[in-house]
Amino acid sequence: MRSRQSDTDSDATAGIHGPAEPDQPSSPDSGEPPASEPPGDAGRSTDPRADSAESESPGSDDAASDAVAAALRCYRLALLVASLPVILGEYFRPDNGAQYGVGVGDKLVLAAKMLRNNRAIPTGSSFVEHLVMATKVLSTPRDVEGAIVECGCYKGGSTANLSLVAGLCDRELVAFDCFEGMPEPGEADAEHLLVASERVHTYEENSWSASLREAVDNVEQYGDPSAVSIRPGYFEETMPTFDEPVALAFLDVGLRSSAETAVRELWPLLGDNCYLFTHEAKHMEIAALFFEGEWWREHVGADPPGLVGAGSGLGLHPTANGFSSLLAYARKNPDTAAFDTVAETGEDNTVDASVRKN
Repeated sequence: MRSRQSDTDSDATAGIHGPAEPDQPSSPDSGEPPASEPPGDAGRSTDPRADSAESESPGSDDAASDAVAAALRCYRLALLVASLPVILGEYFRPDNGAQYGVGVGDKLVLAAKMLRNNRAIPTGSSFVEHLVMATKVLSTPRDVEGAIVECGCYKGGSTANLSLVAGLCDRELVAFDCFEGMPEPGEADAEHLLVASERVHTYEENSWSASLREAVDNVEQYGDPSAVSIRPGYFEETMPTFDEPVALAFLDVGLRSSAETAVRELWPLLGDNCYLFTHEAKHMEIAALFFEGEWWREHVGADPPGLVGAGSGLGLHPTANGFSSLLAYARKNPDTAAFDTVAETGEDNTVDASVRKN
């Protein structure tokens, strides 16, 4: 991978550590008409009644399609709102965050700000996913040292939201991003398979490009800039010099190669019983990384932790086939002594066992 030098602009980083870069130019519009649209009068019927029918029918179909799409959006939004008390049950639990002096009122304000930010800043992840991570930050014991680390900022939407919970818990948010778009994908990253979504994602160099200036401005306006330290540059250049304890990590990196670098550098710094989240749960190439014993033993010196939500993500967003998301997590050396022990005898493990007992 190439490392590219950038000019600095001290005004763009007021209150946030890290040099700014000049804005990236956007791609110009091609200006070509849609392929289905004939130029000029070519292909136009000479029968006025046919012209009328042709002009009205597509409009009616479009209106019906828009109405159906709007109804589906409303339905899914209603499902999401109805499910939030369940999805965010741990978040709103009174004792969660109490050690940091964060009460229910503070959590309501935080959730409202995260929702606002999600609507104001183009972001690849949702405010619900951010609240799930906030829940884990709030439940992390206060005496556990460590920063919150984000890998992949884009325009700063998730950075702004995570900075808010970092500020509430007196922790630092350290954000890594090159702010030049994705590096050139290797052969393993040219395509990613998402079986649960029945999709194949493709990647190109400079995809998801946003300037450091834009991310900083968004954090300044919508987040808590006093809690943020930004480390611009490619991961393999900036992460090896980072040696602070980590209380929670969030990877939204797109490429398997970038995920490997982030995991290799951050996992040894992550505290026991702490969480590493990835926003590529459905990407089989990245989800598989958390189960590859040979890779983990060679590069991390540990056994693979597995990934909760691998393949389909945590059940956070309503979809046509149930609830899913792109968010999943690995937990480092969990305290299994606190786990329940279940004897797999077959007597109490069937679906209707609890019904029969009652």
